[in-house]
Amino acid sequence: MILGISKTNRSPIRNQDFIWVADYYDGTYLSEFDFTTFKSNNFYGINKEKLIRFGLIGQGTQFYFDVGNGVFTLDKHRISVSYRTKDNEYPLTGRTLVYNDIITYKNAVADANIFNRSEKSELKSFITQYSIGYKKRMDLSGANINFYCLFCLPYRDSMHMKIKISSDIDLDGYLVFRRNGKIVDEVYSPLLEKRTGMIDWNIK
Repeated sequence: MILGISKTNRSPIRNQDFIWVADYYDGTYLSEFDFTTFKSNNFYGINKEKLIRFGLIGQGTQFYFDVGNGVFTLDKHRISVSYRTKDNEYPLTGRTLVYNDIITYKNAVADANIFNRSEKSELKSFITQYSIGYKKRMDLSGANINFYCLFCLPYRDSMHMKIKISSDIDLDGYLVFRRNGKIVDEVYSPLLEKRTGMIDWNIK
């Protein structure tokens, strides 16, 4: 459970169902909107050196990852990822590394009736997806891996992970997804030297 917002799993503002929260090791936190004043905080104000968890809260749920190992907790289910070849399995999450190069953004659309001359056109925007994650460079058994991993929470589609991965050597293998320690999917994902592979994986 995210430390700083253990008292609530709901956004403090009406026009945004989810907000990001950064938890720090000293028990403090920074949230996208203050729970008392409702004022917004800047993402670039997050202290990455103190960060232990980063995630989203809203609608009575929490979605976050642990900075110490990169493992995602999605409404109490832990999702981890590795890359398995014939000879090795490369753990992309679950290692004692620091995954604090964090990412978050929102997808949105705007709607306006520009052809209605009788009324002043009003531009209305709607959030269609929230995303949180990180990017990490790691050395795994002789392969230098660049790993970009996002959890995506869309309004009208399935929750999914967006993964970009590259290696400095050719690798012929599978992305392995585990939920609560058990394998739930394996996706054949050969990697060519210094080329990036991308996949959207629907969470199972």
